[in-house]
Amino acid sequence: MLKSKKVRGILQLLLSLVLLAWLGNRVGLDSIVSTLAGVDWFWYLPAFLLFLLNILLRTYRWYILLNALDDRPPFRQLLYLYFVSFFFNNFIPSGFGGDVVKVISLRQEHGHGTEALSSVIMDRLTGLIGSSFIALIALTWSGVQPWLGQPNVNLSLPPVLIFSVALISLGVPLGFMLVRWVGSPGSFISCLPFIRRLNARAKLQRLVETIHRYPLPTLLRSLLTSIPFTLSLVIIQYSIARALSVDVPFYLFPLFVPLISIINLLPISFNGLGMREGIYQFLFVPVGVPGASAIAMSLAFYFLRVGTGLIGGLLYAFRSISSVTQPARTN
Repeated sequence: MLKSKKVRGILQLLLSLVLLAWLGNRVGLDSIVSTLAGVDWFWYLPAFLLFLLNILLRTYRWYILLNALDDRPPFRQLLYLYFVSFFFNNFIPSGFGGDVVKVISLRQEHGHGTEALSSVIMDRLTGLIGSSFIALIALTWSGVQPWLGQPNVNLSLPPVLIFSVALISLGVPLGFMLVRWVGSPGSFISCLPFIRRLNARAKLQRLVETIHRYPLPTLLRSLLTSIPFTLSLVIIQYSIARALSVDVPFYLFPLFVPLISIINLLPISFNGLGMREGIYQFLFVPVGVPGASAIAMSLAFYFLRVGTGLIGGLLYAFRSISSVTQPARTN
């Protein structure tokens, strides 16, 4: 199994390199580099600081979910694990690599592996659902603007983009409700042969049962936390565009954030590299952004993640050194 994971990681890295090379050759590598070199730090530095604030919001959402399961690690420990997860995400060829680190760390220190895994999954899901709600509001608002005497912003969006935003924004919350329904005793879908075979697996059944332990008020609090989390992502993306002198209407970003977030999670390429740049082109080129600028926006966002990972790496190194140099306790 370890060998297969290594092969998969190498294939993901090769795919990222091929995609990046193809995209760079298509739009011009020199254009991408010159766009990034001309970054306006007046916009980019606040984007990085807001990204760090975003980590606090994520940590608080995770803290809410864990407390609902009577698993109460300190907030500072969860914040530390979030930063460290960004560090390991830079080296593990998957959008979920940091999540694995968080689950293993909590299981080692608290012994609640299922609860840790469930909380990480729910943290991801509630974040995506919050992004979906923001996208649906933005899509609905753009649809009713003509009735208010405003120009129809959808006219500038190709139908495939509108369909993609609507599909993702509706699909994420509906998928979550379906998962909750699957584990409900006596539900129609839980009686299907395929679902019954899945539920027969003890570990999966324990995970589903843990997901059902979240009270509705806890899920609502987590979703409410996801609203400012998503809005901060929108502002971060907009600030990056301004930092790279990309003139894009603000209303497009709440529409595009869910798609970008999901691409960041897909374990197809190495940490989404290549795939993410492709989705930026898919989203922003049709609304008038040059291809090189769209790829530069994606890379600039990735650099924020790398910078956060470096902070996590420093915290991890400091804690490791402290644990080694700390004198052993005597009984």
